Amino acid sequence: MTAQAVQGVMSSFRDAFWGPTGFEELRRLLKQGADFSKEVVSILQDRSELEAGHAKSLAKLSQRLARAARDAIGTSAAAWQEVATQLEREAQLHRVLSRGLSEGVCGPLRASCEAQAGRRKNLEAAVERRARSVRERRALQDRTKRHAHQCARANEQAQGRALEPRSSDRDLHKLESKRRKAESALSKAEGEYYAACMSAEQARQEWETLLFQTAGWLQALEEERLQALHTALSRYAQHLMHMAPQTVQCAECVQAQTANVDAKQDIEEAVRLRGTAPNVPEQFLPDFYAEDLSSPMQPQRRKEALERLLQLLQKDLDTERRGKQGVESLAQAFRESPRFGDEEAQLRVQEKLQQLRQSLAFLEASRHKVQCCLAGLDGQPRPPHPLAPHLEQRRDRQGLAQTVLKIPPWLQRRSSSAEEWDRGAADGGAEVEEPEEQPYANVLPSQCRALYDYQATMDDELSLCSGDVVTVHSRAEDGWWHGEKDGHWGVFPASYVQELRSDRVEGFL
Repeated sequence: MTAQAVQGVMSSFRDAFWGPTGFEELRRLLKQGADFSKEVVSILQDRSELEAGHAKSLAKLSQRLARAARDAIGTSAAAWQEVATQLEREAQLHRVLSRGLSEGVCGPLRASCEAQAGRRKNLEAAVERRARSVRERRALQDRTKRHAHQCARANEQAQGRALEPRSSDRDLHKLESKRRKAESALSKAEGEYYAACMSAEQARQEWETLLFQTAGWLQALEEERLQALHTALSRYAQHLMHMAPQTVQCAECVQAQTANVDAKQDIEEAVRLRGTAPNVPEQFLPDFYAEDLSSPMQPQRRKEALERLLQLLQKDLDTERRGKQGVESLAQAFRESPRFGDEEAQLRVQEKLQQLRQSLAFLEASRHKVQCCLAGLDGQPRPPHPLAPHLEQRRDRQGLAQTVLKIPPWLQRRSSSAEEWDRGAADGGAEVEEPEEQPYANVLPSQCRALYDYQATMDDELSLCSGDVVTVHSRAEDGWWHGEKDGHWGVFPASYVQELRSDRVEGFL
């Protein structure tokens, strides 16, 4: 992605202020802007009170304004810097200007600052509450994880003792009772851990959603603040135009700066200079005891445990996919009949689709992990999956395995101004965003053979069966190819096929 494209993606607060310090940096930016606005109000009010004074007082105000605007960002700050310069050239001001500054400039700007302070405080408090909820649920997830692994170890010990030869039926009965209790405790602990994982992920998604919405609202407040400063600057310039002839030149300089004020440009400049990072969400996947092949566990029991986990994940995947189909039907109805729902309802549907896509990715990646473990037990190669390159293995503070899914770009949240979403990977989890140009970079015809079965989930996709030969006509940079098989056209994931070099293709090379 080019630098110009990156700047286009990160042109709003929703896209730019993420990462560990993103929201705090946004809060500091807004506080700095609010302090700057308050300082402007204070300076103008002081000037209104000191209009009858002498040039020395005006010079002091000029210095204060210059200091206030020096660290601010954008064309608005530059315009007020020019105001500070022109203040030094003024010697005397009369009562009319004093009255105009007090009633026409300071009053509205002060009212705007006071109104914004309360609204901004409520928004920031809501985000902090949601972040605290995420931290609490992550802590619960860690506790239940430790307990589940402890129960798994205890179960393994009980299972091992049950297999040891015993002399009396009484001993066998006691060991069998302990084994059943250990299995029951393990099942309960793993259920609680799984529920805690799902709850933590739901809390994270809710926090991310609120943060995404709040960033948009805070940007609207920032634009409103900049517009209020622009209005104040315009009124200030108008008052200067009515001053005595000796101040006309000063007024013209300020008016010239007023014409250069652009709130949108100021937002982009703030993003460029102070933006922290784009959103790269991380999903903490559940890591069960049976998945750690280095942990002691009877192979057959490990395989049975993994198969139970696979069934559980498949059940949740089916449920989420059915829910996604319902929401997609509603989104299609909105697209076909825009009057069917207002803009807010359409945004809610898009937000729900985004959450479902990330939930599907969460479950799909968890299932892939379990499938890889089962393949390892059977001595088979790891099955391919589009999400596999985005999985990262870590160790938590207790030394237990922790798998993190770094959500790939085609599943990440985009700005709400975008009407479409990326297609995604082989599960068809997202929609296609059609650019102005042809999206497929390579138009050289070739053939490929399907390595795995692939079931199309969208109308423009092509289903594949292992062994099918497909004629490739174009290739997109996101890993999707466009081709033809038995008279049917569509797109399919490149990771599911192997390219064949035919004589016709070699003739082009």
